[in-house]
Amino acid sequence: MGRLTKYLKSNRYLLGFGFLLAFLSSFGQTFLISLYLPGIQESFDLSDSGFSSIYAGATLASAFTITWLGRFIDKIRLTRFTILMMMGLVFFMGLLSISYYIPLLFLSIYGLRLFGQGMMSHTAITSMARFFDDGRGKAISIANLGHPLGEAILPIIIVSVMYYVGWRYTILSSVIIVVLSIPYAIYLLRKNSNFKQLRKYIPAPFSADEKKQSRPLEVMKTNAFWILMPASLASASIGTGFLLFKLKLGLSNDWAPTFIAAGFTAYAAGNALSNILAGFLSDKFSGRAIFPIYLLPASIGFVCLMFSNSEWAYIALVGGIGITNGFGGTAKNVALAEVYGTRIIGSVRSLFTTVMVFSTALGPLAFGLLLDAGYDFSDIAFFALLFYLLCTLNSLRILGRRVKAAE
Repeated sequence: MGRLTKYLKSNRYLLGFGFLLAFLSSFGQTFLISLYLPGIQESFDLSDSGFSSIYAGATLASAFTITWLGRFIDKIRLTRFTILMMMGLVFFMGLLSISYYIPLLFLSIYGLRLFGQGMMSHTAITSMARFFDDGRGKAISIANLGHPLGEAILPIIIVSVMYYVGWRYTILSSVIIVVLSIPYAIYLLRKNSNFKQLRKYIPAPFSADEKKQSRPLEVMKTNAFWILMPASLASASIGTGFLLFKLKLGLSNDWAPTFIAAGFTAYAAGNALSNILAGFLSDKFSGRAIFPIYLLPASIGFVCLMFSNSEWAYIALVGGIGITNGFGGTAKNVALAEVYGTRIIGSVRSLFTTVMVFSTALGPLAFGLLLDAGYDFSDIAFFALLFYLLCTLNSLRILGRRVKAAE
């Protein structure tokens, strides 16, 4: 405990910087954008599938842009890069608040997904990984706590403000928070005593075999890819779908919007606690050993939603999705390192990330189409449960197997 206290005290400014940017990424996350969904649909006269199509397209476009834009953190001073990224978030939040045409709506959501969810998180975690030689894992985990904090407190604040001033002025109020955070973020960076002592880790060149094994097509030829990917895709796509339409779910069951927002703290708590738990369990057993069970908490939530329309069913649903996302994020990454090794882990994770982004775009689109076709949320929960169970059975194949990086 003494070492941890000393670590936190000596690195409080840089850790605070990472934590702050992770928290601000909330303004581009699905869980927060979904709170504006009823107002946006009414203002633009959009059906569920109509908005889902816009959201999916904007998310996919932002994913391709992140691949290009994210590299500039290696070429531009971090202070300048941070200011540019935060100003980008401010601009697109403001644009959304004054958008009255579909093209501007698409552009606004694209910018929120790019600069909010994408670049705020990217800047926070990349900075922690780069500046910390010792305690890098602790630094990343501490910065990541900004995500569940945003998930816990922002929904109830946003819904409460929106009740009085509407969704457009609520977004403008959020802009003020980000603007005021810009000088504070730079202050935290400049107060860090080791700010100018950046050292880049340059790995040894790949061997010919490693170059081949790291290629996306070669990774996709391995058994491990087809064992680990379906479960990862399921949690990202279906989880995002439920989170995006959670307010509509509440309205269909006569749950108060304030309850929907407050109940989302179950997601944040489940995400944070299961993330820590998965770290301990993966160290004790292995990532491969615990990976097959990570879809089960969300599956329990689906069962509750299928058979009950009580408020507790919502708590079970979002709590289960939170536990699954937190637990799976750690279990999957540890399993990837165990199966593929650390030499090509960056290439492997980039492929998984690309597929994950596609799944988070396609999930809401599928939800919108199903809702427009007349299916209710209990039906969707049943379909999701079947998909999760099939993926869980498939992931059991990872147990006892020593899957090589290339086969």
